[in-house]
Amino acid sequence: MGRSEQSANLTRPDLNEAINTQLDTLEEVVRHIKEITNLSKANQDRMVRSLVRKYALLPESDEPGVFPNRMTPFQKNSNFYGREEELKKIEDYLTPKGNPSLRTYTIYGRRGIGKTEIALQFAHENRAGFDALFWIQCETSVAIRQSFTNAAVSLNLPGADRAGRHEENLLSVQNWLKKTSKLLTLQP
Repeated sequence: MGRSEQSANLTRPDLNEAINTQLDTLEEVVRHIKEITNLSKANQDRMVRSLVRKYALLPESDEPGVFPNRMTPFQKNSNFYGREEELKKIEDYLTPKGNPSLRTYTIYGRRGIGKTEIALQFAHENRAGFDALFWIQCETSVAIRQSFTNAAVSLNLPGADRAGRHEENLLSVQNWLKKTSKLLTLQP
C-alpha cells in the first residue's frame, strides 16, 4: 500500500465515527420533536376528538327494537305434557290485571325436575301476550354476558353489535328494561 492509501484509511474511521455521531444526534433531535408534538395542545385535542368519536354514546330511541321481539334458545317441546297448574300460576302472576308494573317470576328447585321445560313451554304458549321475551342463560358469567349482548343486538340498541361490548350491552339492556313498557323476562 502506498502512503496516500494508508493516510486515507486512517481518516475514514474518524469520518465514519463522526458521521455516526451526527446521525445519533439527529435521531435524538427527531425523537425530542416527536415528544413535543405528541404533547402539543393541537395533537391532544385531535386524540380526544378521535376517542370521543370512537366511544361516544349514541342516542337511543325509547323503543329501538322491532316488536314482537322474542329470544328463546330451544324449539317448543312437542313431548311436553302436564304441569298445567304450574303454567297457570306463571300466567296468573305475569299477566297484568290493571297493574302494568314490571314483574318477574322465578322457577326454582333441584336439578332435573323440569324448570327449563316449564319456562320454555310457558314462553312458547304465551307468545302473543307479550311484546318481548328474552332468555338469559345463567350457567356462567360468560353465558350471562353473551345473553345480554344477544338481547341488546335483538333490540337494536346503539353499538350493541360492536365486539367486546358485553358489559356495555348488559347496562344498555338494563336501562332499556327500566324505560320500556314492553317486556317479559324468564330466568329459569
